[in-house]
Amino acid sequence: MEPLNIFLTTWNTGLQGSKAQSQDLTSWLLPVLQNTANDPELPHGVIPDLYVIGVQELLPVHLALAGLSTTVLSILTDRIQSLLSSHAKSLSSEKARENYTLVSRVSHVGVALWVFARERTLGGRLGKPLKTSLGLWYGGMGNKSAVGIRLPIRRGERGGWEVLTFVNTHLEAHDHNIPRRNQQYQNILSSLLFQPSDPLAQPYQIFDTSHLFIMGDLNYRLSKRPSAEYLVENGKADDLVLSKGRNEMLDTDTLQRELRAGRVFGGLREGDITRFAPTYKRVVGQVEGYSKKRIPGWTDRILFASYSDPPSLLANQESENQAGTSRIVHFSSTPELTISDHKPVHAIVQIPAPSSTSAGSAPHLAPSLSPAQPPHQPRPQPISKEYLWAWTLLGTSLDRLIGWPWCLLVLLGGGNEKTGLGVTAFVTMIWGVWWSGVWSA
Repeated sequence: MEPLNIFLTTWNTGLQGSKAQSQDLTSWLLPVLQNTANDPELPHGVIPDLYVIGVQELLPVHLALAGLSTTVLSILTDRIQSLLSSHAKSLSSEKARENYTLVSRVSHVGVALWVFARERTLGGRLGKPLKTSLGLWYGGMGNKSAVGIRLPIRRGERGGWEVLTFVNTHLEAHDHNIPRRNQQYQNILSSLLFQPSDPLAQPYQIFDTSHLFIMGDLNYRLSKRPSAEYLVENGKADDLVLSKGRNEMLDTDTLQRELRAGRVFGGLREGDITRFAPTYKRVVGQVEGYSKKRIPGWTDRILFASYSDPPSLLANQESENQAGTSRIVHFSSTPELTISDHKPVHAIVQIPAPSSTSAGSAPHLAPSLSPAQPPHQPRPQPISKEYLWAWTLLGTSLDRLIGWPWCLLVLLGGGNEKTGLGVTAFVTMIWGVWWSGVWSA
């Protein structure tokens, strides 16, 4: 039985997702596919079986809150699917069977997640996917949110089911908001629920799965500004100096600090992020360079866990040399994309073939992740359906109540958001002067 190769990528498009409709996306999605046929570190000719693509800040906030993302999502879906299929055909001898099909897509305000499957290797092996979303901001608003897709996969010829769960999220910004980011993660654990088709069945939490992947703009920064000589792209400085500097920077990474303290991401691990320069806050329009307005950081992350992971594996340890469990076989960023103040991050994770006794005979019997080890606390119980329904209704209502008037303000400004706000302020001032005159008369 062959291993399962999953390509994952996360990119905060900086509200410029509509520009990605006309951008050349090959530097984001295809070099990894191409490199897998030539990279000496990888098994020869690996083509990902699954493509999992997450974006944040897809559109300007007013359009996203108003729910006007459908057109952009549809165009990007078609472009990505065509790009993946055509490139896979170019690498394969069986071109007729090389297609990527959309398994599922889910979005919430500015956060979106796609899962594409390779037809040649996964055709007829996928169960029914479930998808879900959750607003994480005040009152359930989706300015910060999370989305998820749960996908059963039959690994063997006659059974052997595993369940893969993918989560894409955008957590609270700014250096001082670490406690709020931690709380939003706890909200994901308790409230990002997958409702099965059986209305009497209990909902699935994200850890009720065989393999879990959490990615996105997690917004954990460095606790202090690093030296500029360590912020260059690979190949721009002495390797030893760069390696030493990046390791010093890693010591100030607040996500790793919070994980070691047992406050977030228990049981999850990630690749060596020092392989590439911090992905935020970059200068828009430039391959190199950082804005002086923010402390840089590896805000864009991909973490994962598998049921076969031994307890000794921590989130700051790579799994490349761990036999019998999932491992990262490629991990990097894409500095060439310059429309955002973030750089995309991508990874190929290889899941080994399950043993004859580990995988389930049916999707609902698939193996699940073990509880997180101390110092992490037990995972929270799921919230009630009634509370989740009310939270979702409130958040969606607030999104629309703010998004649609905001769109109107932008229209008043001739399509320019700042101008629209200025026009509104001027009209409000005139109205206020007139109203005060009426009352004084």
